[in-house]
Order: sequence, then C-alpha cells, then structure tokens
Amino acid sequence: MVKPIFLDGKRIVVYGGTLQYFRVPRNSWERMLKKMKSHGLNTIDTYIAWNWHEPQEGLFDFTGETHPQRDLVGFLDLAQKLGFYVIIRPGPYICGEWKNGGIPEWLINSHPEILAKGPNGTLPRDIYYPPITYLHPTYLEYVMKWYENVFPIIKEYLYSNGGPIINVTIDDEPSYWETIFQAFLTDYNEIVVKENGIWHSWLKENYQLDELEERYGQKFSDYAEIVPPTSFSEPLPKILDWHHFKIWMINEYVRILYEKIKKYVDVPISILDPYLLLAAWKEFYLYVTKHKLDIHLWTEFWYSFYRTFDFKEDRLGHLYYKTGVYRYYINKLKTPPLSIETQTSLANVIEKDEAELLYALLPALGIHNINYYLYVGGENPKGYESHNGATWDVYSPIGLDGRERQHVEPIKWIGEFLKSNMDFIESQLKPKVAFGMYEPYEALSMWGHRPESFEESVNLQEYLFGERGLLTLLAMSNVPFDVIDLELSTVEEMLQYEQIWIYSLDFMSREVQEKLARYVEEGGNLVILPTLPSLDENMKPYTKLRDFLGIEVEKAKARDNMRLIPYISVDAEEIDRMVVRNVVREVKGGKAIAWVGDKVVGVMVRKGKGSAVVLGFRLQYYSSYHDLHRKFVDKILQLQGIERDFEVSNRDIIVIPRGNYLVVVNPRDDKVTGKVRYRGVEFNVELNKRGVLYIPINVEINGIKVLYATATPVGRGEGTIRFRNHLANVTEIAINGKIKEVSGGYILQEKSSGEKNIYVIKHESETFEIRV
Repeated sequence: MVKPIFLDGKRIVVYGGTLQYFRVPRNSWERMLKKMKSHGLNTIDTYIAWNWHEPQEGLFDFTGETHPQRDLVGFLDLAQKLGFYVIIRPGPYICGEWKNGGIPEWLINSHPEILAKGPNGTLPRDIYYPPITYLHPTYLEYVMKWYENVFPIIKEYLYSNGGPIINVTIDDEPSYWETIFQAFLTDYNEIVVKENGIWHSWLKENYQLDELEERYGQKFSDYAEIVPPTSFSEPLPKILDWHHFKIWMINEYVRILYEKIKKYVDVPISILDPYLLLAAWKEFYLYVTKHKLDIHLWTEFWYSFYRTFDFKEDRLGHLYYKTGVYRYYINKLKTPPLSIETQTSLANVIEKDEAELLYALLPALGIHNINYYLYVGGENPKGYESHNGATWDVYSPIGLDGRERQHVEPIKWIGEFLKSNMDFIESQLKPKVAFGMYEPYEALSMWGHRPESFEESVNLQEYLFGERGLLTLLAMSNVPFDVIDLELSTVEEMLQYEQIWIYSLDFMSREVQEKLARYVEEGGNLVILPTLPSLDENMKPYTKLRDFLGIEVEKAKARDNMRLIPYISVDAEEIDRMVVRNVVREVKGGKAIAWVGDKVVGVMVRKGKGSAVVLGFRLQYYSSYHDLHRKFVDKILQLQGIERDFEVSNRDIIVIPRGNYLVVVNPRDDKVTGKVRYRGVEFNVELNKRGVLYIPINVEINGIKVLYATATPVGRGEGTIRFRNHLANVTEIAINGKIKEVSGGYILQEKSSGEKNIYVIKHESETFEIRV
C-alpha cells in the first residue's frame, strides 16, 4: 500500500515545479509563481546554493543585501503568501548545472586536500563538478558551518512553525559526484587508502580474513596488505567490494548530514536517487534500516539531455523497471512516492504528446506526487555558470520571458485528474508478474566489464533495459510487472507473484540460486534467459539452480562487438522465424518450446508445484507486422498458466489496471482502436494519437455510479462531472442515472437497460461536462 502524505490531518497530493530563485530576476518572482499557480501547482521546489549565499568564507547573505537574487527570506515569504508548499534542497552539493555543484571555489582553493583522487593521484582541477572526498574531516567541518548558518532560516519557515517548508532534502543524487559509474575513477584520497584508513576499516567490519582469502583467491596475514583495486585485472569480487565500499562511504556521509539536519527540522527529510543507480538502492535500504534513519526516498525521470525530448514506446521498459524498483523500496521503507525531478526542461523541444506519455504514466505506475523540473527558465549569474553558459532556460514550461510552452497542457490536466480523484491514488497496482533484479549485474553492465571467462555479455542496456530490451518487450506485450531484489526477497515474498522473469549472467549467489529453486518447487513460475548461472558470488563453480531444474545450457560465448553478432531465426509453435540477436545456445532437458532447425533453444520443465521456462537466447522488442516477439511472450504466459486481469482486442492498446480505474495508453503516434474488457465491463476505445486516458470502472462520482467512461474525469461539481478526451471526439459513458445536459458536446446515441444508461457523446473540444 502506497503511503500517503498528510498535512494537518488532510491527505494531499504534492504537485509542484522547480523555480530556482537565484536564477530568476527578483522582480519576476511573483509573476512566475502566479503562473505556476494557474497551472494547478501547489508546491515550489528549489535548491539553496552554498557558493551563492557564501561567496566569500564567512560572508553569508540570505536577504539580498549583496544581490537581490540572494534574498532567500523574501522568496520564502512570497511563496507562503501565494499559498504554496515548499521543498527546500540546501545541499551542500546541489548539482543543478551550477558552478562546482554549489561547493564554494574558495573552499576548494584553500583546502585542495578534500578533493577525491584517482589511482594515479590528483584529477584535473577544472572538472565541472570537482569530486570531493565525502568523509574528509575538513570538508565535513565546512559543511557543518554551512548548515549552522542556513538551517536557522529553514527552521523558521518549516510547516510545523507556520511556514511553507514541508520537506528538506539531503545533498543531491549522492554518487561520488557521478564518478561511481567508473570503477576506478575515485576515491584514492589518502584518508581512504592509507594503511588502516577507511578502506581497511570497512573490510574489517564486513569480512574475516579467511573470507577475503576465499573471495579474492589470495593469502593475507593482515588487512593492511589488501590494497584497493585499480584495474579490471583484479578479481571480480574485489572490484565489487570496492564498488560497495564507495557506496557505504556515501551512506556514512548521508547519515552525518541527516543527524545534523535533525537538530533543526521536524518535517520529513528526503534524498534523491542515491548513487544515481537503481539495483544498488538495496545498500541504501539496508543502511538506513540498520541505523534507523527516517529518510524519504525520492526519484527522478530524465530521458533526453540537450536534444529533442524523446519518450515513446521504446522507453516503456526502462520506465516500468525504474518505477518497479522504486515501488519495491518505498514499500519496504514505508515512505511516500515522489518524483522530484520529472523532466520538463534541458531539451531542445518537448512535444506535449511525448511529455504526456511520461507524465501520465508516472501516476499509473504508482508515483502520484510529482514535481516538474525545471519549471521556470532562468539565467546564470556571471561566474556561476556551468553546462549552459549564461542561459538556464532550455525549454522550461515557463520561459525566462514568461512565455508558456506546449507541455504545460498535459501538466494541467493530469494535476486536475489527480486532485479530483483521490480514490485513484488509493487504488492498488498489483501485477501478477515480477522481474527479479540481481544487484551485482548492474555494476558490471555499467562498467562494461566482462571477465574473460564469462560466456554471457554484460551489455544489459542493449538486451534488457534499453529501447529494444526485454523489459520494453514485456511492457509492450501488456505484461505490467513489479521488480524485486533477489537477494533481499524471501521465497514467501517471491510466491506473491505467479511468474518471475530473470536475465542471468554467468554467476549468481548460492543463496539466490537456492531461493529460486524453492520458488519453483513451491509453486512459482520462473522464466530465465539467456543462460543459467554456473558460478557463485565468489566466482566458484555452483550449479544449484540448473541441477534442480535438470537443465543444461550449451556453453557458447556471446559476442560484444555489435557489428559481429549474428541474427538468428527461432521457431516455436505458431511462431515462424522470430529473429533474435547474438549467439543462440542449445538447451537440454524438459519439453522443447523453441528451436533453431533441429537444435532446441528453449524448454519448459515442471518441478514440484511450479515450472520454469529456460531460453538459450535473448528475447527483445521488435515491432513488426508479424509481431512474433509479443506473440511469443503470450505463448510463455499461456504455457505457465498466467492470465491477465484484462483483455484487449488490439495489442497496441496498452493498459495498466488500477483497481476501479484502467489506464489506457497509446504509446505510438498512430491511430489505434479496439475492444477492452476489464472487471466484467466491455467497451470500445478509439485512440487517434499518442496519449493516456484514466478510465473509471464502477466508480461513484457525486453520488452517481459511473460504470465506465472512455474519457478521463478531471473535475466534479454539484451534480456535474467534467471529462477530458483528447484522443477522440466521441466518448462512451455508462452510468446508473440520467444525463440531463452536456456542455461542450451533445448526445449522439442513448441506450438503456434497467438502471444502466449508455450514452455516446460527441464533443468538439477535448473537455466536456455532463449534468446528471
């Protein structure tokens, strides 16, 4: 159950936008805020840039004495006067395409020892966000001084003290200044790698020496002998430990900041996308749970930087995956969902239909609190620019000159829907299918590191997460899915899902292999591809899963060079020549379900109460007239007895069940029509272009039972319901009652059956209202 946000005992939806007061002229603040209010926003998000408010050591300005755009106090007063909630993000690091990410230049110049180092020493000084050693005592000393000056002001404006601030965020995307994406770029600072420094302390805390000898394949007489890895020639378990160690340093840093902030605030404290990873959120969950840190986990969605916005059907796999990971962890943490940076800028153009597809799918997939970033364009003060030179208006919904751009339209109507249909927010998203993530795979894929002994490619972006990946195929095959962590989830939690899909590399921990065997034995249905693991977490031979299933997968090395891969046609029952990419492996054991010529490349086996489908190839998304890949997904569901909660006559109508609502999606800019059946109700839909409808099913609105409506309810008044249908100019509405009047349209057809009345309404505009 998604945790709601309550203020004064009343449930609210946070629906906001980012206005960075330090980039917008002081005399434009009120005009811009009023525009945001007119768009239906109720919350303002902003950073507080440390280097802007402390331009010289010890010289603080929060009232605009040295520059009108330093008037933080005036901005908070104005936001409160206009009735906004405020989310404040005081760093110390703010990212934000701002000079040094907010870290003062004078601090770096006077204390260069705080800078993170590479394995060969000092990194270039002119990096756009110079990475700093999070746990360096000198850096932390100055951060505490910053907090001691800015937090008294924040405290005065907390909601609990009668002000507008409802949440305070820690740092920004703590990820070792985005260097964690590269295995050996940082941090070899002396305080980290010296003998008995932070690295050795972490090893002692987590391992016995004999355990490390087993993991690294070496003998040690003391922890001090274990130097950090600096290349991929080191054992993989050691490289993964170095990765997890850096994540732990981030967690320690977050704890230090949290404990300081808690001295000033009693409103919720949040963090955005720790590590800028996903599967690694496991480490954040384990850490904050162990240390009892009450931190709200927030996320963000960016799909195009400095080019035309790109969110079409082939992005759905990543979106389903990220929202699935996010739901998994907020449910475990019991914190409310919020996308604090939902992209509305930093793109050449953001077309309203693609923007709608992203913005409307977020609530459908469980994130109904949304903040749009960057909502108001601005200009960088001289000396503080970074990625963009002078400009900070890269197609924001409201431009620096006040103009409103096209993607304001979906922002307005989605907000109207969310705020007028709280029952949608309370409805459950309960997929029958889950994707099982194994966290170490994320790191290998991110680094592009494939040990020489590995048979399988680690290019998960291509085969799993990307535009043609398996997850996009599942999303476009109308298979809504959750995401679970295979290391954290118990067998009992796994069994809540009728089917679990797994993309396997050569290794998988002993514990996870054993849990998957139990999952199948106790009634679960497993789908695993394109191989079965043969090694454990220490890269030692271990074949529990394949032994239990009685399946052998041929050893065949996948190719990494995409120009050298084969395209191979795979057949299955009623599937003729489905193309797959890269090598295809023979699979022995079980019942054949897919083959290449005489070679069996996919099997199904029943074990205990459950079953497993094992594929020796990569299953990806290919859109075509023959639609073989989606048909093959249907075949797997059918073989394992998985039935959807809905039916569609046209595969291109994508739906997401949400209790008494059905989210109906046309992810392509092409006309789609067909029948939909859900909860005993059947109706026709016409979707003439890309977009999303939230269709109510047996929902009571203003005392009237709406059996269904092929339009989105966006408002209600005394005896009236306002609908929006921008994808067709005809809407079908079935109610227990009579429509007395239609504003903005007229009744084309009326049919009655007992208390049930079905109306076909023609409307020239996208919005119309019925009186009942």
